[in-house]
Amino acid sequence: MWTTSLPPFIGVVLGTVASLVGQLLQGRASERAEARRNERERAEARRNEHLTHIVAFLCALQEAERVAVDRYHHNETDAEWQMRARRALDRVWVTQKTIHLVCASKVNNAAREAAFAVQDVIRKGPGDPGEPQDERVWQAISPSRRAYLDVAAEYLGEEKGHGARAATTSPELRPDEAGL
Repeated sequence: MWTTSLPPFIGVVLGTVASLVGQLLQGRASERAEARRNERERAEARRNEHLTHIVAFLCALQEAERVAVDRYHHNETDAEWQMRARRALDRVWVTQKTIHLVCASKVNNAAREAAFAVQDVIRKGPGDPGEPQDERVWQAISPSRRAYLDVAAEYLGEEKGHGARAATTSPELRPDEAGL
């Protein structure tokens, strides 16, 4: 009797064990896939946060550039301009500090250089008293702004996983001929 019922019993036991092992392995694979998906979502959320702060700094920088142009090209020096200049520089430095908090040090260093460049132009002028002053202002700021854009684009490209310079080909990140 044992010889006739033992092989089917062993088959049932082996089948059950194989099924349980398969389910366990499938469950682990599902958990790993879920963990990878969650990590991708967290990475994308971090990248979006970084992008938001990078763009906010660019907006503050652009506003400060406009204040400098108004001063040195349009000869504005009144109390209203001085208040605008203080607000613009405050915004530049606050947004630079958020870059410091959330982005890599290379992005922060480039943002600091751009902030110092625009601050110097607002406080001291573009350096060359010739005309047109708007172009002189942009020439004074442009190298540090370009360096910031390049570093930020590289950083975002690395975060996205598309290589070091993926984002630099975007036309939105290239300034036009006038230095805007």
